Amino acid sequence: MKVYDDFNLIIKKFERNKIEKEAQYSYFKYILEHVNLGIISIKKEDLFNEHSEAEIPFLNKAACDILQQPEHKYWHRLAKNTPWLVKELKKIANGGKILVDFEDEVESKQLSLEVIELQLLNTPYLIITFQDIRFEIEQKEIEAWHNVIKILAHEMLNSFTPVSSLASTIKSLTENKKGEILNLDELEKDDLEDINTAASTIKKRSEGLLVFVKDYRTISNVPVPQLTNINVKQFLNSIKSLMSPITEDAQVDLKILSIPPNISINADSKLIEQVLINLINNSIHALEGRKSPTIKIGCSIESEKTIIIINDNGMGIEEKIMNQIFIPFYTTKKNGSGIGLSLSKNILKKHGGNLLVNSEVGVYTSFSLVFKN
Repeated sequence: MKVYDDFNLIIKKFERNKIEKEAQYSYFKYILEHVNLGIISIKKEDLFNEHSEAEIPFLNKAACDILQQPEHKYWHRLAKNTPWLVKELKKIANGGKILVDFEDEVESKQLSLEVIELQLLNTPYLIITFQDIRFEIEQKEIEAWHNVIKILAHEMLNSFTPVSSLASTIKSLTENKKGEILNLDELEKDDLEDINTAASTIKKRSEGLLVFVKDYRTISNVPVPQLTNINVKQFLNSIKSLMSPITEDAQVDLKILSIPPNISINADSKLIEQVLINLINNSIHALEGRKSPTIKIGCSIESEKTIIIINDNGMGIEEKIMNQIFIPFYTTKKNGSGIGLSLSKNILKKHGGNLLVNSEVGVYTSFSLVFKN
């Protein structure tokens, strides 16, 4: 009798555990069905067998909406309707992330597509996730253009307002009350001097505007990098030698930290040299009036990336302007052009990398040049 009761107890526990597992499964399935992230799960072998009539273990509503597909039960039907997706998935079948552009009947989309491989009961499965990020990218582009246009408008107004005013002054000095042009002998010496001063100011302001336009062209026309293998330690030591006269004159201690002799990057040495010179000059400016002004340049390797880091103990960058410093023509310097950081970031982007900043006001600023290995 006791054995019978024990078996009943075990059966009840199994049933309770089964109900709990089914409840958990339903709970998580409900969550995955209602997220905005497209999710598909398939056996890995089915990806390479588009005619397989295997069922799709999981396909949520967001995936169907993004792909503009019905809720297919079988993989070969979904594969047949989205051959471009199958093609891209095969590129990262062992895991990874890529961006994919595609168009449906309504609009164009840009997907962030990621594949994760996992083993379930000794069978390899692929968890495929994706989302349309075009809207977010377009919003960021619009915000960036608004900031650029705002700065362009500010600079041009600063130039055209005095030019317009001075042109009106010259016009009033060279004509009578009826608007008729005066003869040369009718002009007084003071009037001629005022006209000359006004013309000189207009010339100077016009030249400044031409320089501004030239700077704008510089930002938008970064040449295609000519990649070569660069030994980082040797390269940074050459930069230190190049900048020594300037750092010594500013009484700034420029240090190259310990770097393994075998670290290298594939980059355009002239363009990256331009970036480093610009960042060092910015650090020198930030170190004015600081105690023990120091610039440290180091290098590290992190998850298939090589990172060159420039750190100074200068005034730092306020959080409210951190997102603006890479905008063309934005500057906090009295005589700055506002193109240095924007140009530098563009150069790193052309290399397939990035330029990142981290700072604490009154403590330090650190710029990271990120290169993909």
